[in-house]
Amino acid sequence: MADSDQQAEIAWLYGLQHIGVKLGLDNIRRLLGILDHPEAAYPSVSIAGTNGKGSVVAMLHSMLDASGLKTGMFTSPHLVRPNERIRIGSEDITDVELKRQLRRMRETIASATERGALEVHPSFFEVITATALQSFRDHEVRAALLEVGLGGRLDATNAVDSDLSVIVGVDLDHTKTLGPTLGHIAAEKAGIVRPGVPVISGVVRQQAISVVQRICRERGAPLIHAHLAVRLAGEDGDVISLESDRNRYDGIRLRLPGRHQIHNARVAVAAFERFAERVGLDPDPDAVRAGMSAVRWPGRLEWIRGASGRGDLLLDGAHNPAGALTLATFLRGLPGPPPVVLYGAMNGKQLDAMVEPLGSLVQSVVITRPSVQRAADPDEVAGIVRGHVDDVEVVPDPSRALDRARRLAGSERFVLVTGSLYLVGEILGLLETQRVPGPVSM
Repeated sequence: MADSDQQAEIAWLYGLQHIGVKLGLDNIRRLLGILDHPEAAYPSVSIAGTNGKGSVVAMLHSMLDASGLKTGMFTSPHLVRPNERIRIGSEDITDVELKRQLRRMRETIASATERGALEVHPSFFEVITATALQSFRDHEVRAALLEVGLGGRLDATNAVDSDLSVIVGVDLDHTKTLGPTLGHIAAEKAGIVRPGVPVISGVVRQQAISVVQRICRERGAPLIHAHLAVRLAGEDGDVISLESDRNRYDGIRLRLPGRHQIHNARVAVAAFERFAERVGLDPDPDAVRAGMSAVRWPGRLEWIRGASGRGDLLLDGAHNPAGALTLATFLRGLPGPPPVVLYGAMNGKQLDAMVEPLGSLVQSVVITRPSVQRAADPDEVAGIVRGHVDDVEVVPDPSRALDRARRLAGSERFVLVTGSLYLVGEILGLLETQRVPGPVSM
């Protein structure tokens, strides 16, 4: 396929953004039916949660891969390239394969629409979800891991009848869509619970725990509390020991930084043990150690070392109050002078609660606007940030904002890029030497 043809397929996919975020399962179920249900070709795990679900997906995938099980992984959003959303084995889907799959999907949708099998054109997220599921079947994976995009109950991934459900945690985010309280949000997350299908829960806030317990009880779904099933048995820096009723896992080196990853690791190991039963694997401690040490999950407390004369970058997509608190805890443990922050956010976020934990830990803030549809106006963001930080500038263009933040930081301080995964993706794209498609806010 010529490069121009490849770009045309990506342009078609990106063009579907105008349809917007479409919650509901009828359309994706029709599309999967037209594709002869690729999701039925392999066992799968659905992973939901306000924060940490991506880390748990990446950990679980890496442990299954280290166990020799060919596994597909679907995540969202992507940072730079849509390929990042679909991983088969240890590699993201290739450009050639992604465009081939998108061309098939485009032709299938056009034909189905013409004959009336699809009344409504699928959205960006529905198309990329179906593309992942179809790719997994084509590549004959033996298992698939599906990160829930938004909520759970009405997310397109919930059209898949998974063999294990995981809810990593529940905090306040997307309150306009999911509801104003922890109870409302927990109910949406628990929408992935299937009758009789086991649920691994890392939920720690009591209001949310009660909702998850009630829904599991109503649906006859066995509930496994990760913090009871997998215990922290030892800790030495970034090396931990975990213990369950089945195994002891010593010498686990956490590849992903931050103390919150201990919680995520316990959830991931609990899910690994339970899913191993489903696919006939022995949960080998060596595979757990190897998998955890090889986890790859960019844009979350990720360091980019600066070139000569420039400070480092720390990228973290903290995009809600709980994520900001986790980031603040990490920053308190760092030596040296405070960072310069390059900040951008999405509309509808609890900005005051997101900025407040960082206020006393940073030197100055440069506010910018990620180049995605849902980005918040930088002047409005700056008005809130100035309530917590004295030195605040607005530079709407992300490339110029990055240059400004680097000049302020010099070679002695680092630049913290945060507030949105879409901003993190934009900055990663700017660091590339070739043209990239960039992030999509869905």
